[in-house]
Amino acid sequence: MSQYEKSKFPDSFTPNNETYDYTENFEDNVVKINQTILKELIVKCNLPPTLVEHVGFRNFLKTIAPKWKPTSSRYFTKTLLPTLMSTSQDKIRSLLDSIDHLSITVDVWTDRRGRSFIGVTGHFLDLNFAPLALLLDFSRLKGSHTGENIHLVTDEILGNLKVRNKVYRIITDNAASMVKAYKFGLTVNDDDFTIKDDNNLQLGDSFVRFTNDDDSNISSEWILADWYENDKDSIDNGKDVSSIRLSCFAHSLQLAIRDGLKNTPYLSRSLLKCIQLAQRSCKSTKIADLLEDIGKTISRSNMTRWNSEYLLIKSIIGLGKKTIDEITDVIDDNELKFNNNDFLILQEAIDILEPFAEITSRIQADSVVTASLVVPSVVHMIEHVNNIKPQLSFLKKICIQLEQSISKRFAGIVKRLFQQSVDVSDPFSDQMYFVCTVLDPEFKFYWLTQMKYKSSVESQMKQSLTQMILDECEHAVDSSLSSALMVNNDNTQAIDISMKKKRKLFHYDDDSNLSIDSTANPTYEINAYINDSTRLRFSSYWKNSSLCSLKNVVKRIFSVQASSAPIERVFSQAGLIMSPRRTSMLEEVFRSLVFLRVNQNLLQ
Repeated sequence: MSQYEKSKFPDSFTPNNETYDYTENFEDNVVKINQTILKELIVKCNLPPTLVEHVGFRNFLKTIAPKWKPTSSRYFTKTLLPTLMSTSQDKIRSLLDSIDHLSITVDVWTDRRGRSFIGVTGHFLDLNFAPLALLLDFSRLKGSHTGENIHLVTDEILGNLKVRNKVYRIITDNAASMVKAYKFGLTVNDDDFTIKDDNNLQLGDSFVRFTNDDDSNISSEWILADWYENDKDSIDNGKDVSSIRLSCFAHSLQLAIRDGLKNTPYLSRSLLKCIQLAQRSCKSTKIADLLEDIGKTISRSNMTRWNSEYLLIKSIIGLGKKTIDEITDVIDDNELKFNNNDFLILQEAIDILEPFAEITSRIQADSVVTASLVVPSVVHMIEHVNNIKPQLSFLKKICIQLEQSISKRFAGIVKRLFQQSVDVSDPFSDQMYFVCTVLDPEFKFYWLTQMKYKSSVESQMKQSLTQMILDECEHAVDSSLSSALMVNNDNTQAIDISMKKKRKLFHYDDDSNLSIDSTANPTYEINAYINDSTRLRFSSYWKNSSLCSLKNVVKRIFSVQASSAPIERVFSQAGLIMSPRRTSMLEEVFRSLVFLRVNQNLLQ
C-alpha cells in the first residue's frame, strides 16, 4: 500500500535525502540554542539570565524547539558566560596584536551598590582606515579614587593585554585625580605621588557633584554642573602638563560654556521660568493633552549636561507665545507668565548657543574620526561669538565671557591660531590636533579662511602646519622599508639600487604622479596631498592613498578620540544592566555582561 501511494502521489512524499535527522543533530542544536539565548537575549537584549527559568519562556521554546531541555540560569552564568567572555577576550587580544598604535579613554564609575569600576576603551584605525572602538576592560576599583590607584589599575590592565608600549594618547576628563594619574604617562616613579603640593589635587570618593556659588541662588544664576572638585587647580594653574594625557574636549567645552553663562541676570530669570514651566507642566493632564494635540513636548533640564538647558529653551521657543500663554493660564501662576522680552532673551540664547550644541553632538560621535574636529570647532566658536555679539540686545555679556573662557580653556589652540608662543602647560597645547585637522581630507587648509588672515600670515601658518606634519613623519618611518634595509649590507645595496632612478634629460616628475623615490619623501607627499582636489571621506581617501609616510602618521594620530564619550557610553550600558531590580547580581557576572554588551560586534 505504501509503495502504491508513493507511485501514485510522488509529490506528497519528501525524498529520503532531504529528511532531517533530529536525533543525530540534537546535541548540536541544544548547544546552538543556548548560545543564541546568551548572545541575542541576555547580552544584546539585556534580559536577565533567570529568563531561562521562566514558565512563559520555556513554553515558548517548547513550541519552536520541542526537544530543547530546560536549562538553569546558573548554567548560563557559570559555564556559558565565562566561555563566551574568554572567546571575546581572545579576539580582542588578536586585534590588538595586529596594530601598532592605540589610544585609550579612561574613567571611573560607581554602581547602585556603591562599588567602583574603572573602564578603559581602546581606539585605533583598522585596515580600511575606519575607526574601531573596543572596551578593553571593566575592572573593579577598590579604595579611594586617587591618581596613584587609578594609574596602577590602568597600568595593570594594559600590561595584561600587552599593549602598554602601543598607547599613543590617554583621553580623560579634567578630574584632578585623572590629571595626576597620567601626568607622567605610564611610567610614574613612586616619588611622584609623595609630592605634598600635589596631594591637594586628589579627589575624594565621589567624582560627581552639583555645585552652587555661595553668593548666588537659582533666581540669579544659570547653574551648570561643575563636574569635579579642584577644577581650577587642575586647569587654570597649568597642572595638566602631560605629554601623553589629553583632556576631553566635550568636558572642556562644558566648562567653557558654564563660564560664559555665569552672572547673566536677564537669562537667569527667563530660564528659571522655563525650568519651572517644565516641572509644573509634567504634573498636569490638561497640559499633557494640550501638548499632545499640537504634537509637541517640553524638554526637561539635566544639570549635568549644559545642552539640556539649551534643548529646554528651544522647546519653549518652538511652542510659540500663544501656546505658552495657554499653558500658563492652565497653571494659573502669574510669575510664570512669559512677556515679549522673555522670548527675545531666550531667542538670543538659542542664537548664541546653537553652534556650541552642534559641536557638542558631533565631537562625541563614535563612528567617525573626531580628533580633526577640535581645531575647526574652536575656530568656528571664535568666529561665531565675534560675529553675533553686535546683533545682541540683552546677552552681549555672555559673548564676552565665552570669548574669555575659550581663550583660557583652549589656550594651546587659540595661541597657535594667533601665532603666539605656546607653553606646554597650556590646555590643548598638543600640536597633534592641528596635524589631525590638516590630514583630514574634509579640512586640509580650508578652515584657515575662517580666521581671515592676511596673505603673509596665512602663508606662515601653512608653513608652520606643514612643519608639524613633517615632525610627525619623523616618528613614523615606514617600518617595512626600514626592516628591509636593515637585513644585511648586500640586501641594502640591492634595495638602494632599485630605489634610485636616473632622471631623463629635461624630464621632470609630475606632482600628481608619485615616483618610487618620491613616495619616501614626506615633503613631496604633503604637497601632493594638499594639492589633491579629490574630496572623499576620511576612510575612503586614506584607504586608497599611496602616500606611505602620511598614512603611517594617520594610523597613529587618528587613533585619538576628541572626547571621553566612549567610556561614558560604557557606563550608560552598565547602568542599564545594573537596574534597580538586579542589584544583587554577582560582580563577575555584571562585569562580563557589560564587557560583552559593549563589544557585541565581536559576538559573531
